[in-house]
Amino acid sequence: MIDLPLLLALFVAVAYFTFSSRGMLAYTFGIYLDLPNVIIHECGHALTARLWGGSIQSIKFNVLPAIVKNSGILGLAEIGNRSGLGMFFSLLGGYVSQALFFVVMSYLYLQGLLLWIIPLFLGIYLLTNLLAREKSFWQNLIILIVIGISILIYRNDSSILIRIYQSVDIITISFVVWYMLGLAHQFFIVLLLKNDSHWDGTALATKTYIPTIIWKGLFLLAMGGAYFAPSWLQLLLV
Repeated sequence: MIDLPLLLALFVAVAYFTFSSRGMLAYTFGIYLDLPNVIIHECGHALTARLWGGSIQSIKFNVLPAIVKNSGILGLAEIGNRSGLGMFFSLLGGYVSQALFFVVMSYLYLQGLLLWIIPLFLGIYLLTNLLAREKSFWQNLIILIVIGISILIYRNDSSILIRIYQSVDIITISFVVWYMLGLAHQFFIVLLLKNDSHWDGTALATKTYIPTIIWKGLFLLAMGGAYFAPSWLQLLLV
């Protein structure tokens, strides 16, 4: 797994990119860098709301840079009826979920359970989409493709698919690094957010009367701690 010096070097590199990048190319790269984190973030909002008795109206993601730039939204979970407590925990669920997910990924990686990482990610996304009242064509198509591939894999005459998947660890490793760099990027984006901007921290401040800066600090602590999980988990698991 990635050791601490490399984690720090990548963290500093992402910080440099976040603070110095300009132009549409850098903006587009940032969007796709963040995408896996945003998917877990929005699923976290939705599933936490559902856990506390709310309903999921829809979960949507914009992957075209022009649309994201115009709307300012890469992903959005539309939640139906929910209690005040459900609202509180669903607002917490975004950044906390994406942080916890990387901790889980790091644990699975360190335990040699690489093959669980991508299916777990897809499972969270598919579960959220299936629980939503509105489903887009593309999301339904993804569900059908995943179900079809699963059927093929578990058929006796398709065991070769399992061997191919097991032999290509580079796919999972690349996904872990992708998610990790996106988590670092999200850390610095939250750091740059102004207290009067519209985001989870200001919404929580409105609901709880606890200043936005406190929520920002808690989210930064969660994401920063999660980013370095590959390092501190190794110490805990020794």
